[in-house]
Formats: sequence, C-alpha cells, structure tokens
Amino acid sequence: MPHRYFVQLAYRGTAYRGWQRQSGSVPSVQETIEGAIARVQRRSGEGTPDLRPIKVIGCGRTDAGVHASDYYLHFDVEQPLRENWLFILNKVLPDDIVFHRVWEVDSGAHVRYDAKQRTYDYYLHTRPDPFLHLTSTYLEPGELDTWAMEMALRSLTGHHDFRAFCLTPDRHNTTTCHLMEASFHTEADGRYRFRFVADRFLRGMIRVLVHQLLRIGRGELPPDELEIALETGERISVGQAAPEGLFLSGVEY
Repeated sequence: MPHRYFVQLAYRGTAYRGWQRQSGSVPSVQETIEGAIARVQRRSGEGTPDLRPIKVIGCGRTDAGVHASDYYLHFDVEQPLRENWLFILNKVLPDDIVFHRVWEVDSGAHVRYDAKQRTYDYYLHTRPDPFLHLTSTYLEPGELDTWAMEMALRSLTGHHDFRAFCLTPDRHNTTTCHLMEASFHTEADGRYRFRFVADRFLRGMIRVLVHQLLRIGRGELPPDELEIALETGERISVGQAAPEGLFLSGVEY
C-alpha cells in the first residue's frame, strides 16, 4: 500500500509561471518539485528504488510570480522515505524552493480539500530598495487615505459573492467565499501590508482587490465602491496589482 506524505515548504515564485504544471518548457513550481523528488527516489540505496512518476498535489494554485512562505503538498510513494530524505531533497531543489518538514499521514488526507482557511499577505514599499523588488511591490510615494481603505476593507468580510473580483468567474462552481479578515497594516520604513484570510480564494481575487483598494487610497474611487461591486457582481475595472508582492503565508487544517 502506498505511503502518503505531507510536506511544509516555501518558495519564491519569481522564476516560475505559477504553481501548476504546464505544457511545453514553461517552468512551474510543481514540475520542478516533482523532478527533484523523482531524482532522489531513483538514487535511493535502500530497498528497491521507486521508479513510478512522482505527482505532487498542492494546497492551492499560485499565479506566475506569486510566492509562498507557508505552503503544503502531498505525494505517494511505495516505500517509506529514508531518514535523511528531507536533507537530501533540499540539496537537489533549486535555492528558491525549500522543504521545511515532511511527515506521513493517512492515505485519505488531502492538502487541498482538508484545508479550512488560507492566509495571503500582499507587501508594498515606498522607498526604493534593491533587496525588495522581487518580493514586494514598489508604490510611488504619495499620501494614501488609510481611513478610506480601512472602510472599504470592512465591507469585504463575511460570506459574499466575489464574482466582481475574479478574473475567470465562469470557471468556478461558485464565486462565494467566506472572508474572515481583510486588513491593512503600516510597517516600518515606508512599508505596507494587506492581509486576507478566507476559506477559499478565486483566481486573481487578491490582486484585483489590492488594485482597487489602492485606487481608493489615492482618492480615485469612493470607499463604498467595493461594497457596490459585491452587491452587483459587476467589475470596476480589469486592473490587477503586481504579482511580486503577494504571498500565500498560511494554511490551517
């Protein structure tokens, strides 16, 4: 009977076209990890090497350039993993992907379907910094109306139909999500952070929301515009915030 393992990991998504494996030679996080695990399994000197194709299942799909500081996947193998498997695997992986821990679970456990809530953080900075450009979005200096953004954020929490903030609403069985937290934080040294916690997220949802919230902060939209969009289901615009500031930062089971 196959052994199922959960992995907690992190990755910087800059070099990848998102989490999901894609056709052709387009790099993805999933394909890179599957290749690394397959290499380690073939090199195993304990017992019979597991030569089956390795398929990993992720807890969610991140878009091109989006990062994950707390991500989970699972995979199945025929033989138990060797004691130093995690150490060896991290030697094979590229520097922008790191496995933190691995543990065996029941065969019915599932990283995607068992997740109860997910947390995303979106980072911005207003001071040019050569070390932040890959993981934070540069925001042109200027006064942001934080009160207006906070008012808009309050209207988002609860069970709502987020169709107006989804790039591909017709591809989802439902566009209703339960948003438990939508908040804005002022960090040190001219940095800001949006945080969103929900049971599920739609494609492009957070980047669309951040784009509109920044427009509200600059005075381009009134604070109640997001609440109106929730009620009508009509998108305000097709704009999105840049991907490099977005992190999947927490998953709860």
